[in-house]
Amino acid sequence: MKRLVLTYLGCMVVIFGLPVLVAMIPSAQREGKLSLPTPLLGESILPAQINVYFSDEGVTRPIDLEEYVKGVVPAEIPALFHPEAQKAQAVAARTYAYYKYLSYENDEASRSAEHPDAHICTNPTHCSAYYSPQKLKELHGQQWIEDYLSKIHGYVDATQGEILVYDNEPILAVFHSASANGATESSADVWGEPLPYLVSVKSSGEEQKQNYITSVSVGCSEFASAIKAGFPKASFPKDRSRWIGKTTRTEGGYVESVVIGGEVIKGTQVRSMFGLYSACFDISFEGESIVFTVKGAGHGVGMSQYGANHMAKQGKGYKEILESYYSGATVVRY
Repeated sequence: MKRLVLTYLGCMVVIFGLPVLVAMIPSAQREGKLSLPTPLLGESILPAQINVYFSDEGVTRPIDLEEYVKGVVPAEIPALFHPEAQKAQAVAARTYAYYKYLSYENDEASRSAEHPDAHICTNPTHCSAYYSPQKLKELHGQQWIEDYLSKIHGYVDATQGEILVYDNEPILAVFHSASANGATESSADVWGEPLPYLVSVKSSGEEQKQNYITSVSVGCSEFASAIKAGFPKASFPKDRSRWIGKTTRTEGGYVESVVIGGEVIKGTQVRSMFGLYSACFDISFEGESIVFTVKGAGHGVGMSQYGANHMAKQGKGYKEILESYYSGATVVRY
């Protein structure tokens, strides 16, 4: 019960307050204000530094953009991933950071309440994960640093200055761990914000992820209480076969909505309420418990990291990987 209550209370902000923070589309982009500036001869349009809010410290500091990317890649994907997958992650991370930079600079309304004086933060549930070399040493030890860090930095250096653009605009290059059902999700299905480069596309190889399929068990009474706290009109009769109704699914096979206790609830809301790895789930009864069987990990939009690693192992280069996940976008160097 304790785990359920904490999960539920922590997620109510996401469900009924702020929408999913990582992918709210700034009004500046909807109004066409994020177009790339014209570079001066011999100069890059990318900022040399960005302001980063270090969430664990509660402070904002400027940091070199490329050094920032070098801290995102090892924080976001395993060091054993294929070099081309790591290069793809570097370009996605740089693009996402530049997108956030332009949004902050061009649209005051898009500035986050979580980090009002910074372009981006290190909270992975809000922006992107980031580890400094010192943090990586604390987490993995000196031998890991010697074996992997210089290689990872080399992959980032190999993509220096490269970003993804669509129609001369940097894209919202969101990514996730592992998609489900052989396809990614669209931004329209997950966040209600359609973007032409964030549509559902085929993806494979995610089954290689440990715990690709997970389950969460919740006592029936706890389940009913959690639902009623968010949806007071929900009813749960003695006949439990009437608790769960029709489930509709997105093009990517994730739960778009499910009827619970007579209320239509979004799959993303159910995911948040019960701490599920993704919104691709099935619901069943086992004795006195409700069991969620879940596939994949993350919101499912944009690049699947495990899918990218699978493509790299199949001989695909990082540009081909990125352009397959972000439809119509191209990798350019500035």
